[in-house]
Amino acid sequence: MPMRRTIGFSLACLVSGGFCCGAAQHATAADYRSERVEQRFASFKSGAAACGAAAGRSQFGKAAWYNLVGNHTANGEILDTVTATAAHRSLPLASFARVTNLGNGRSVIVKINDRGPFTRGRILDLSPRAADLLDMKRAGVAEVVLEPLAPQPTPTIAAFQTSDASIAQ
Repeated sequence: MPMRRTIGFSLACLVSGGFCCGAAQHATAADYRSERVEQRFASFKSGAAACGAAAGRSQFGKAAWYNLVGNHTANGEILDTVTATAAHRSLPLASFARVTNLGNGRSVIVKINDRGPFTRGRILDLSPRAADLLDMKRAGVAEVVLEPLAPQPTPTIAAFQTSDASIAQ
C-alpha cells in the first residue's frame, strides 16, 4: 500500500506542474552537493510557483468548461447545470474561489468540488452554470484570474454565551 500511495503522490505532483507539496521542495541542493541536482531543484521551484493557488495566491491562466452533467465529481456531488462549481488540481475540495474572465471583466464565485483539468495549459475546469455567468460558453476557453477565498470562521458555542453580569444589567 505505501508504494501505491507514493506513485499516486508522484503522479499528482507531476500533473500539477511540479513537486509543490512534497519533500523535494524542502530539501536543498547543498544537501546533495551536485550541480546537476541544483539544476533540478531550480526547475522544481519554478514548478512550485505554478501551484501557488494552494497557498492562497491568485493564479492567471486559461479555463475551460466541461459538460459532464449527471456524473459524480471528486467529492461525490453530481454535476448539474444550476450550481457554479469548478475543478482545480490543488485547491481543497469544498473551498471557494472567485473566477474573473479577463476578456469581459465578469466574475463568479465557484465551489471547488472536482479535480482537474487534465489538459496541459489550463488551470481550471468550470461547470456549465459558471461558464454561463462568465459568458464564455461560446468560446469554450477563456483567460481568467483565480482568487482562492479564505474560509469563513465557524462560530463556536463560546461566542454565543453571555456572562451573568451582562444579563443582570
